[in-house]
Amino acid sequence: MRIYIDTPFEERHKTALRKGIPDDELIFKEELPGAEAQLQALLTADILLGNPKPVEWLEQAINLKWVQLYSTGFEYYSHIKIPAVITNMQDYYSQPCAETIVAGILALYRGIDLCTRLKDQGRWIGYTIRSEFGTLFQKKVIILGWGNIGRRVATILKGFNCDIIIYSRSSGEAHIHDIEELKPQLPEADIVISCLPGSAQTRGMFTEEMIHLMKPTAIFCNVGRGNLLRNEQALINALHQKKLGGAVLDVTAQEPIPDGHPLWSTPNTILTQHSGGGSSTEYDGIAGFFMQNLDAFKKGNPLKNQIQFDRGY
Repeated sequence: MRIYIDTPFEERHKTALRKGIPDDELIFKEELPGAEAQLQALLTADILLGNPKPVEWLEQAINLKWVQLYSTGFEYYSHIKIPAVITNMQDYYSQPCAETIVAGILALYRGIDLCTRLKDQGRWIGYTIRSEFGTLFQKKVIILGWGNIGRRVATILKGFNCDIIIYSRSSGEAHIHDIEELKPQLPEADIVISCLPGSAQTRGMFTEEMIHLMKPTAIFCNVGRGNLLRNEQALINALHQKKLGGAVLDVTAQEPIPDGHPLWSTPNTILTQHSGGGSSTEYDGIAGFFMQNLDAFKKGNPLKNQIQFDRGY
């Protein structure tokens, strides 16, 4: 079989794949001379490992039997109709994402971001800033979304004795199931953490009204999708006007955030640049998972992490 690989692997990953898949033809995107050769390789492949762009290329790849994305999100490809089975990485990035968002919250509460800036400036303030610090212990937290990331965030927060309220449209474990139930909870929350996937239902779900409902000391966090906020500028304004205590954003409306964008200068805001799911072993795991799923594919067994396009995950 011909396997086209559009994933930013290092040479050691390529070596491992070639050794683990000796009987198939592996074609790596960056080893081809240009866009025309890359497109032809994709169109003649049986299997794709990766997230090809432009997106329209995948729409033309009607000969594919299976697509393994290296991401969890797939909204760029949700409109594409091809015969191939499509799988993603689902839970793979959940733990690092959860740790990233909690680390950002702790950084704000314990003044780590402030101390880092002071270090860069060579300034010692010492005990005078102690009164500005807070703690995560026993905070009231609303988690939006009860998928893999939301569950892992909750597991970490339980170690801080946090009072956790879960919002989910579909989970029976959730305390809140619709927006009208969510709104009365927002003024009491110390932290709101969105772990929601990208879907038609979540796009623009968190409105300017909901931002204004949060108390001035509250922290807004987003490790789900950048299009959750209907008006990102409203969040920026609230932070500048001290109507919110802070924000931890792994995802934003524009990525990369352009030069001169107001988020770069927004106070009490930690931007983790959509890196929340990363780790030093990230691509080792992707290669290993692909080989396991490839073995199942060849044996005619069900593939792990098949996407349910109608549900958005």
